[in-house]
Amino acid sequence: MYCKQKQFIMLPLLLISLLPLSGESGIIDLRSADFDTQVVKLEGNWEFYWEKILYPGDNFPESPAYFPVPAEWSCCDDYDSRGFGTYRVKLLLPPNDGRVALYVPQSFNQYRIFVNGKLWGENGDVSTEYHLNRNRKGPYVHMLPEAPEVDVIYQISNFDDLNGGILALPEVGRFDMLRQERDKAVIFESFLFGVLLITGMLYLSFYINKRDDRSSLYFGLFSINLALRTILYGEHILLQIFPDMTVEFEAALGHMTFYLAVPLFLRFITMAFPMTYLRKVRIPVDLISGAYIALAVFTRHYFFVRFLTGYQVVTLLVGMGILICLVVNVFRRNRTAIVTLLGFLALLLTAVNDILHSQEIIHTFHMIPIGVTFFIMSQASLLSWNIGKAFRQSEELATELTTANNSFRRFVPEEFLKYLKKEKIADIVLGDHVQLEMSVLFCDIRDFTSMSENMTPHENFLFLNSFLERIGPVIRRNHGFVDKYLGDGIMALFPGESDWAVKAALDIQAALKIYNQHRQYSGYEPIRIGVGLNTGSLMMGTIGENERMDSTVISDAVNVCSRIESITKEYGLNIAMSEKTLLSLKDRDSLHVRKIGRISLKGKKEPQAVYELFNCDPPEIVEKKNRLKRDFEEAVVFYEEKNYWESLRLFSAILEEIPEDETSRRYRTYIDQALLKSGE
Repeated sequence: MYCKQKQFIMLPLLLISLLPLSGESGIIDLRSADFDTQVVKLEGNWEFYWEKILYPGDNFPESPAYFPVPAEWSCCDDYDSRGFGTYRVKLLLPPNDGRVALYVPQSFNQYRIFVNGKLWGENGDVSTEYHLNRNRKGPYVHMLPEAPEVDVIYQISNFDDLNGGILALPEVGRFDMLRQERDKAVIFESFLFGVLLITGMLYLSFYINKRDDRSSLYFGLFSINLALRTILYGEHILLQIFPDMTVEFEAALGHMTFYLAVPLFLRFITMAFPMTYLRKVRIPVDLISGAYIALAVFTRHYFFVRFLTGYQVVTLLVGMGILICLVVNVFRRNRTAIVTLLGFLALLLTAVNDILHSQEIIHTFHMIPIGVTFFIMSQASLLSWNIGKAFRQSEELATELTTANNSFRRFVPEEFLKYLKKEKIADIVLGDHVQLEMSVLFCDIRDFTSMSENMTPHENFLFLNSFLERIGPVIRRNHGFVDKYLGDGIMALFPGESDWAVKAALDIQAALKIYNQHRQYSGYEPIRIGVGLNTGSLMMGTIGENERMDSTVISDAVNVCSRIESITKEYGLNIAMSEKTLLSLKDRDSLHVRKIGRISLKGKKEPQAVYELFNCDPPEIVEKKNRLKRDFEEAVVFYEEKNYWESLRLFSAILEEIPEDETSRRYRTYIDQALLKSGE
């Protein structure tokens, strides 16, 4: 049976339980108890009548069996976990003022309790076969008769849960003490429910206002899911609100909150701390969780609870993976990871406690809400810190290199090894390659040649490094990596969604504004850059010869991106992107884009559609460009159709509104040249 795997754990408890507290079985002597200061658990040997539903006044067998409480039936070979029976015990009480009460914890078993011949309480419908049980009750406290002896008859049936019997000890004490303890538990769980629910709604509102931060979405859903779980266990607050809830429904709902919590939390971590190995396990975890949810929905609790241990093992493995991810990020001096790690340790320890408690290896209580609350407090502290640092545009550089084995990361992107599925750089051989779909970003300093003529070589290097050290972290922060430094420029790759490449381009322009402020303070001229974006299939691999090789990316998409970046200077653009990048974006609502035309790029036979992204322009320019967007794009069409006079009229009107529009000015120059050439 299931319980035989734990007999070595239950043996000490059984031995203790077999010691009669009053010198004889079926009697618990509480006459020496001081109920003014203590609550007594009814632990001991109770009379037990297997497969009999006995009522007060029935003829009880003269030689009953005795069974330890607490313990499940299946721990004894004579009884199955599913079935029914009757317990009986006599309580010997001290003289009291009639304020002594009995507390019965919540159970998935159905029970009916008689005290001195009167029905004292019930949970569901005790029966001899399976049926849906309604009118269930949560934990409750009820007064005991004012008598020196109290006879308790406890009828139980179990056809829903994996274990049957009295699994949670009833308690005897003063009514006000028992009630106060239960009220405290209800208040505490209600407080946790409110904290979790409000936190979840808060993070969902963050996601609604900032769609690129999907970690807020998953953490919000995770918090709401845990809020529901809080009122399904402990004092079973949800059951008190809906007493007609069946065992099957409550159990399935409780299990589903567990099966949803793991994939939601995993996705939150992978969004907040991107690591390749964790992303690879998301789909397997989703599939496993989906299978367990299907079991909970379409099968009975008695069946699907048998597989719970397997999912608990999966949870622990995922937890260890997340722990490693956080520790790695802590060693990378990620401040967010340090606080998150402290909160996660509390979450992990309480989750381990709940797993051991559900397996009845230890007898504590469900602590996961406490761990979640502690974790949420850690996230709240991070949130307040991030809001306070909202205008900070750059983060600390990556962790200083501590060993020679890590030094190569300064020269070869770590992502390059991962995509080639190599553990270390020594594993790479000439010709290794892989085909991937990525977004490409080119960034180049305008007029660098003329600037460098006025600087010494030493000043040139200082300037370039000062510029590049501000751009690299922005790219990494947006899940990209630098493939090459091109002197006065950068080529970066974004293996994920193209939205990250677009966001990186905007963040680079924002970082440039701050950098130019520092240059002006130091007496230097501000600089301008052009950023080009394209998306497509590319080949990543190694080229060269055995004595000297290099990592590279070969693709027409890379060439197109380079050409797009080169026309940013010609058309006076800050950021330009291809049509393929624009169409692949998931979030376009927050972007300000206009089509600058189908432009002939060097090396391409057919003109390519190119778009300007002008989010980084001053707000007043953004507003004017948006207002005149239709006129601008219509003027471009007229130009491409060689309807120069109409095009000139529209571009001239635009320049009257936006004199700073370099693109319109460039088009007007082209029109003047075309008209002069045609003699018009």
